[in-house]
Amino acid sequence: MQQKLQTRAFEHVTPILQAGEQPVVATRAMVGKFSSSRVGTVVSQAIRLEGGGALLGAALASTRKQFVVLTNRRLIFLPQTFLGGPGKKVLGELPREQVSLAEAKMGVVSLLRLAFGTPGDGVALTFPRVDKKNAEALAEALRQAPAA
Repeated sequence: MQQKLQTRAFEHVTPILQAGEQPVVATRAMVGKFSSSRVGTVVSQAIRLEGGGALLGAALASTRKQFVVLTNRRLIFLPQTFLGGPGKKVLGELPREQVSLAEAKMGVVSLLRLAFGTPGDGVALTFPRVDKKNAEALAEALRQAPAA
Protein backbone atom coordinates (compact mmCIF):
# COMPACT_ATOMS: atom_id res chain seq x y z
CA MET A 1 0.00 0.00 0.00
CA GLN A 2 2.80 2.47 0.90
CA GLN A 3 4.52 1.91 -2.47
CA LYS A 4 1.24 2.66 -4.22
CA LEU A 5 0.90 5.98 -2.36
CA GLN A 6 4.50 6.91 -3.14
CA THR A 7 3.94 6.19 -6.82
CA ARG A 8 0.82 8.37 -6.82
CA ALA A 9 2.75 11.21 -5.12
CA PHE A 10 5.48 10.93 -7.78
CA GLU A 11 2.78 11.15 -10.49
CA HIS A 12 1.32 14.31 -8.91
CA VAL A 13 4.67 16.14 -8.88
CA THR A 14 5.84 14.98 -12.32
CA PRO A 15 4.27 17.96 -14.15
CA ILE A 16 6.22 20.47 -12.01
CA LEU A 17 9.61 18.74 -12.13
CA GLN A 18 12.45 20.56 -13.83
CA ALA A 19 14.56 18.99 -16.57
CA GLY A 20 16.73 16.30 -14.98
CA GLU A 21 14.89 16.39 -11.66
CA GLN A 22 13.98 12.96 -10.28
CA PRO A 23 11.77 12.02 -7.32
CA VAL A 24 13.68 10.09 -4.65
CA VAL A 25 11.21 9.32 -1.87
CA ALA A 26 7.67 10.31 -0.86
CA THR A 27 5.83 9.71 2.38
CA ARG A 28 2.91 10.96 4.40
CA ALA A 29 3.71 12.82 7.61
CA MET A 30 2.24 15.03 10.30
CA VAL A 31 3.88 18.44 10.04
CA GLY A 32 4.48 20.49 13.18
CA LYS A 33 6.70 23.28 14.33
CA PHE A 34 10.41 22.56 14.50
CA SER A 35 10.47 22.42 18.32
CA SER A 36 7.45 20.10 18.74
CA SER A 37 7.85 16.69 20.38
CA ARG A 38 6.80 13.33 18.99
CA VAL A 39 3.96 12.85 21.43
CA GLY A 40 2.96 16.52 21.40
CA THR A 41 2.59 16.55 17.64
CA VAL A 42 0.52 13.39 17.55
CA VAL A 43 -1.69 14.19 20.55
CA SER A 44 -2.42 17.84 19.86
CA GLN A 45 -4.28 18.31 16.60
CA ALA A 46 -4.50 22.05 17.28
CA ILE A 47 -0.78 22.82 16.98
CA ARG A 48 -0.08 25.15 14.07
CA LEU A 49 3.26 25.62 12.39
CA GLU A 50 4.83 28.94 13.35
CA GLY A 51 8.02 28.91 11.26
CA GLY A 52 8.34 26.69 8.25
CA GLY A 53 10.84 28.70 6.25
CA ALA A 54 10.41 31.91 4.36
CA LEU A 55 9.31 30.10 1.20
CA LEU A 56 6.67 27.96 2.89
CA GLY A 57 4.95 30.58 5.04
CA ALA A 58 1.38 30.08 6.11
CA ALA A 59 0.64 27.39 3.52
CA LEU A 60 2.16 24.62 5.63
CA ALA A 61 0.57 25.98 8.78
CA SER A 62 -2.91 25.41 7.45
CA THR A 63 -2.49 21.69 6.64
CA ARG A 64 -0.98 19.34 9.22
CA LYS A 65 -1.34 16.00 7.43
CA GLN A 66 0.82 16.18 4.34
CA PHE A 67 2.78 14.22 1.80
CA VAL A 68 6.45 15.08 1.59
CA VAL A 69 8.18 14.41 -1.73
CA LEU A 70 11.97 14.62 -1.87
CA THR A 71 13.57 14.97 -5.29
CA ASN A 72 17.22 15.30 -6.19
CA ARG A 73 16.68 19.11 -6.24
CA ARG A 74 13.73 20.02 -3.98
CA LEU A 75 11.58 19.12 -1.00
CA ILE A 76 7.92 19.43 -2.01
CA PHE A 77 4.93 19.46 0.35
CA LEU A 78 1.52 18.20 -0.86
CA PRO A 79 -1.73 17.98 1.11
CA GLN A 80 -2.94 14.59 2.29
CA THR A 81 -6.39 13.51 1.12
CA PHE A 82 -9.13 12.30 3.45
CA LEU A 83 -8.14 8.69 2.69
CA GLY A 84 -4.44 9.35 3.35
CA GLY A 85 -3.22 9.66 -0.23
CA PRO A 86 -1.30 12.55 -1.77
CA GLY A 87 -3.22 15.59 -2.95
CA LYS A 88 -2.45 17.37 -6.20
CA LYS A 89 -1.89 20.95 -4.98
CA VAL A 90 1.64 21.99 -3.99
CA LEU A 91 1.60 23.57 -0.52
CA GLY A 92 5.24 24.60 -0.57
CA GLU A 93 8.72 23.68 -1.71
CA LEU A 94 12.32 24.34 -0.81
CA PRO A 95 15.56 23.84 -2.72
CA ARG A 96 17.28 20.68 -1.51
CA GLU A 97 20.44 22.55 -0.48
CA GLN A 98 18.40 24.61 2.03
CA VAL A 99 17.05 21.51 3.80
CA SER A 100 19.04 19.44 6.27
CA LEU A 101 18.17 16.62 8.63
CA ALA A 102 18.66 18.08 12.10
CA GLU A 103 17.42 15.06 14.08
CA ALA A 104 15.98 11.57 13.51
CA LYS A 105 14.30 9.50 16.23
CA MET A 106 12.77 6.20 15.18
CA GLY A 107 10.26 4.35 17.34
CA VAL A 108 6.55 3.67 17.67
CA VAL A 109 6.17 7.31 16.66
CA SER A 110 9.11 8.41 14.52
CA LEU A 111 10.31 12.01 14.31
CA LEU A 112 12.42 13.84 11.75
CA ARG A 113 13.37 17.47 12.31
CA LEU A 114 14.20 19.28 9.11
CA ALA A 115 16.15 22.54 9.35
CA PHE A 116 15.65 25.21 6.69
CA GLY A 117 18.91 27.15 6.68
CA THR A 118 18.21 29.73 9.42
CA PRO A 119 18.76 28.45 13.00
CA GLY A 120 15.46 27.42 14.59
CA ASP A 121 13.66 27.54 11.25
CA GLY A 122 12.19 24.29 9.95
CA VAL A 123 9.56 21.65 10.61
CA ALA A 124 9.14 18.49 12.62
CA LEU A 125 7.70 15.53 10.74
CA THR A 126 6.11 12.74 12.77
CA PHE A 127 5.22 9.32 11.45
CA PRO A 128 3.03 6.62 13.02
CA ARG A 129 4.39 3.10 13.35
CA VAL A 130 2.90 2.06 10.00
CA ASP A 131 5.03 4.70 8.23
CA LYS A 132 8.29 4.00 10.10
CA LYS A 133 10.01 2.49 7.03
CA ASN A 134 9.07 5.58 5.02
CA ALA A 135 10.51 7.82 7.74
CA GLU A 136 13.74 5.81 7.64
CA ALA A 137 13.90 6.08 3.83
CA LEU A 138 13.36 9.85 3.96
CA ALA A 139 16.01 10.25 6.66
CA GLU A 140 18.52 8.20 4.67
CA ALA A 141 17.83 10.21 1.49
CA LEU A 142 18.27 13.49 3.39
CA ARG A 143 21.63 12.32 4.80
CA GLN A 144 22.97 11.89 1.27
CA ALA A 145 24.24 14.90 -0.63
CA PRO A 146 21.75 16.19 -3.20
CA ALA A 147 22.53 15.27 -6.79
CA ALA A 148 22.56 18.01 -9.41
